[in-house]
Amino acid sequence: MVLIVVLAVMAGFEREVKSRLLGFAPHIELEKMEGGEKQLIYDWREVKAQVEKEEGVEEAYAQLRDFTILERFDLFYPVEYRAIDTTNTRQMAALEDLILKGGTADMGLDEKAVVAESTARQFGIVVGDKILLHSARNLQQLAEAWKITDRPLVAKEHAGMFAQIRKDLRNKMTVEDTRESFELELLAGIYDSLDAIRQEKIRESERQGLNTILVIFQGGKKSGDGARFLLEPGSVEKVLDQFDILDRMDREIEDGRLLRGMKEVALPRELEVVGVFQTSQHVMHPGVFVPLATGQELKNMEGGVEALGVRVDDPYQVEPVQARLEEALGSAWSVLSWKDQNRSWVELIARERMMMYFALSFIVLVSAFCIMAVIFTITIMKKQEIGVMKALGATPFQVVRVFTLQGSIVGLMGSLLGVGLGLLVVHFRDPIYELLKKVGFDIFPADFHGIDGLPAHINAQEVMIVGAGAFLLCVVAALIPAFLTSRHDPARCLRNY
Repeated sequence: MVLIVVLAVMAGFEREVKSRLLGFAPHIELEKMEGGEKQLIYDWREVKAQVEKEEGVEEAYAQLRDFTILERFDLFYPVEYRAIDTTNTRQMAALEDLILKGGTADMGLDEKAVVAESTARQFGIVVGDKILLHSARNLQQLAEAWKITDRPLVAKEHAGMFAQIRKDLRNKMTVEDTRESFELELLAGIYDSLDAIRQEKIRESERQGLNTILVIFQGGKKSGDGARFLLEPGSVEKVLDQFDILDRMDREIEDGRLLRGMKEVALPRELEVVGVFQTSQHVMHPGVFVPLATGQELKNMEGGVEALGVRVDDPYQVEPVQARLEEALGSAWSVLSWKDQNRSWVELIARERMMMYFALSFIVLVSAFCIMAVIFTITIMKKQEIGVMKALGATPFQVVRVFTLQGSIVGLMGSLLGVGLGLLVVHFRDPIYELLKKVGFDIFPADFHGIDGLPAHINAQEVMIVGAGAFLLCVVAALIPAFLTSRHDPARCLRNY
């Protein structure tokens, strides 16, 4: 009974967690890779159409996720958001199944969101509330902008280099056929130095000035012998004018211009919460669901997505579909199933079930030993009867059969009673659970597991295995003393010693 009840609860817990995971997570996730790095997918609609043609694929949809800063009542907390295509009816229906009473998954195209149960509990969010999402990537850009303002203007930071470049441009220039001529090595060194500064994190106005200088240099050409480089007439004056512009820049004005340019990018998005979805602490889940357009804006990737999610007909038999997609898409794509992404969790659940089998099987063994002790006791009490049977010509096999049959009847009745009581306890588990909670014994706390009530699932195959296994152990337990008894000498049995 105990084994059936515990295994049913474990199976119910596993199915509940998996149903919540598969309710919003893709069964297979497709990512485009190049050189070991993930690439954005701009032709995702074409790939989606190709994937949906494969056997076993139910649908494919855009995937986009990132971290954001959730703000509410001046509280800030980093959460993962997931952007979904709200025009995909199947995907929205799967999310709708997880929505708690009083909410909906219908987010439309923008300005609405669905939050996780854990997130809602942490911030005190209810349906109808407004939340602010700050783009983590925009904040990163803003932080980089602040770092740029900490460094001096390039004209001040590289004043010595710029002064030497001015001097070289004025003093080492010659004229060849109206063109301004310089030694190739000298001009190449100047170009490389300015290009290195341009690639650093500097103010955009300074970058534009350096770009102008480099474009002027690029407009020249090598001399016939390749030893000198020829620029268009007036090029040096234009370069020196750009250096003068860099010298005249005011740091406060340029920093203000840089930060004002970040204002629009870093504005948070205010979204209305239209629903709260169920979560489990045992499964990684996003904190917020937002429409695809909102997610693209938060991540600054208009029109692109980072992955495609695929739902299959049977998520528990996902491997064949995964193999077909790997073959169809080629090596440029990463094809990961939900089992791959949650392998540690799946293996942990499997180990827990095996440990439960192993630990609780000792209960059956104890029962078998008890039956063995009872049969031993009976054989001792029935020594004279056994002697009479053997004296009348009973074979050892017949003696074994008598006591084995007795033990088998006990084992059969015990197995049937245990299975029946186990199924009865599972059926009435909720009243029993509530009664235990009233006396202060909560065996399945919702605060830890994130699941209300006591889930259970009866696996007919497991019940049959447990019942048959218990019966066979009882038969074996009865067979051992019966076999030993059958070897006793009839005369000694009749003397009862």
